[in-house]
Amino acid sequence: MNYQIIIDDYIGDWWSDTDKKSIRQKLESYKDKHVDMKISSLGGRLDDGLDIRQQLLDHGDVTCYLSGFVASAATIIAMGAKTIKMGKYAFFLVHRCSNFIDIWKQVNAKDIESIIADLQALKDENEKIDRVLAAMYASRCKNHSEDELLTLLDESKWLTAEEALEWGFVDEIVDQPEDDAPEVTKAMAKKFNAVGLPLAGLEIQHEGSSSRILHEVLDAVRGLTSKLDSQANKEVTNHNNEPSMKKFINFVALALALAMDKLECEEGGTCQLTDEQLGRIDSKLNELTSQHDDDLKAIAERDSTIAELREQVANLQEAPGDEDKKIEDDGEETPVNSLEMYNSIKDIV
Repeated sequence: MNYQIIIDDYIGDWWSDTDKKSIRQKLESYKDKHVDMKISSLGGRLDDGLDIRQQLLDHGDVTCYLSGFVASAATIIAMGAKTIKMGKYAFFLVHRCSNFIDIWKQVNAKDIESIIADLQALKDENEKIDRVLAAMYASRCKNHSEDELLTLLDESKWLTAEEALEWGFVDEIVDQPEDDAPEVTKAMAKKFNAVGLPLAGLEIQHEGSSSRILHEVLDAVRGLTSKLDSQANKEVTNHNNEPSMKKFINFVALALALAMDKLECEEGGTCQLTDEQLGRIDSKLNELTSQHDDDLKAIAERDSTIAELREQVANLQEAPGDEDKKIEDDGEETPVNSLEMYNSIKDIV
């Protein structure tokens, strides 16, 4: 595929040609022509994102191809395209706007009052921006209202290509090699957290033997959630259409992860878990993964120490011993008189 414009870096950087001025110059060189644009970016400056979106709208004939991770300001740019196509393994993220706040100083009551006033003003401004973003997304997602889009912004969850298509963000899902499927490693997850991007909706790839176990646990949790969803609002009845005896299953491990006394679900029925509770489960799994990695590291260090000690012992066993010094008796007797004996013991007695 030959793309006329590619945005695959932080949006708003002039040295990466992803700022509004650079994109404007590129679009002008294709005036009255079709433009294929590829976007694979974690976002950037909102101002540049909104401006570039309008540029695409003004140009008219632009098709955007989304691949990898497309988030934040990158999704805003895509909304200006005439047609949006998304790779089957790509991820799509919309969220509320945010600001970096750094308050690190000694303050008194009047200072705190001033800080609260400034934060309230910032909150009001952000809420206005969120409303504008929700309206913009809703204009693309014809079957969803602004309030529904605001709820999605609140969730701040990565969407798969299928989910993005269902919402109406994209027009088509295009095939791509399975090797192009992005993977979220633990290192990448830390980077996401560092720049304020969520991990909800993504599956973190773990290395080592713990990966299989964790995936089995995650699959079990997903299976439970799927089963509970499918059974929602269904009555448990017997052949006579009368309520049958209800049997409850106690999920002990999940209860411990949620810091609950117990978690019982009606067999064949429903069991509700909140986003917060699912978040606790996810945090617990991450904690177990981290602990497992630490244990593996400690075992490796112990094995290394044991190997070094064994090598030292082997070296000592193979090393030649020191020669014994033999003291020979020349057979001569040294005469000793009583005065010498007395002088040698007088200080003792």
